[in-house]
Parts: sequence; C-alpha cells; structure tokens
Amino acid sequence: MLDDTFERRIAELSEEIRHYPTPIARCDEQLTDLIERRADLIEQLKRAGAHAGGCSPLGIWINDGGLNGA
Repeated sequence: MLDDTFERRIAELSEEIRHYPTPIARCDEQLTDLIERRADLIEQLKRAGAHAGGCSPLGIWINDGGLNGA
C-alpha cells in the first residue's frame, strides 16, 4: 500500500516536471525542488523494497534461469 502511494506521488511529480513551462532558467528553484523531491521518493521506495525482502525483477529473472530458463 505504501509503495502505491510512493509510485502515485512519483508519477504526479514526473508529470509536473514533464509539463514544466519553458524556457527554464538555470536559477529556477521550483524545478530543482520538484526533481529533488521525486529523487527522494524514488530512493525511499527503493529502500522500502530492499527491506521487504523481495527480489528485484532482475533477480527474479536470473533465479528463473534467465536465457536458459525452460
């Protein structure tokens, strides 16, 4: 459930970043803040997933035999 909240907020921030008005000045603090907030949420989501004890998609693929799977 917490992952859904993180993913929804990350998607919202990504959409906001994608539609940010241009041209963008180098000193634009609002865009920088949006990007930093999104990066923080992504990092928190990664940490939460690491503590859940589950395999990453790559780990699952490798454990299932990867290219040599049945």
